[in-house]
Amino acid sequence: MRFTSLVVELIRARPRLVVWVVVLVQAAIWLLLPLIFYGSPPGNLATVLAFGREYQVGTDMGPPLAFWLADIAFRAAGNHVFGVYLLAQVCEIATFIAFYQLARAIVGGPQGVLAVLLSMTAVVFSSPSVE
Repeated sequence: MRFTSLVVELIRARPRLVVWVVVLVQAAIWLLLPLIFYGSPPGNLATVLAFGREYQVGTDMGPPLAFWLADIAFRAAGNHVFGVYLLAQVCEIATFIAFYQLARAIVGGPQGVLAVLLSMTAVVFSSPSVE
């Protein structure tokens, strides 16, 4: 008798559920960890907010939409970095769901889940994160 892992069976039976669960869990982790462990804003977040507050159209740091959205999220959260962290996780969720939709259209649902899981792993191990 052959044995198949429950995780593999879940990916095969309910691929959308697996993608949503994994993406939302990762977003929750990366929303809560910086809030708990960062005493001050990480990296160049202060610079991003400074450029966003001025609403300049052209800067040497690139297109302004990210700066504008960060400033809007910062102000909407009552001048707290929680808004910027939440915006980052909303963008992450939208990116991985769009990526899953594309992968599902190309290779199918279960393989699309594997593509999202592998991409999430590559992103986690290749980007700077909470140290």
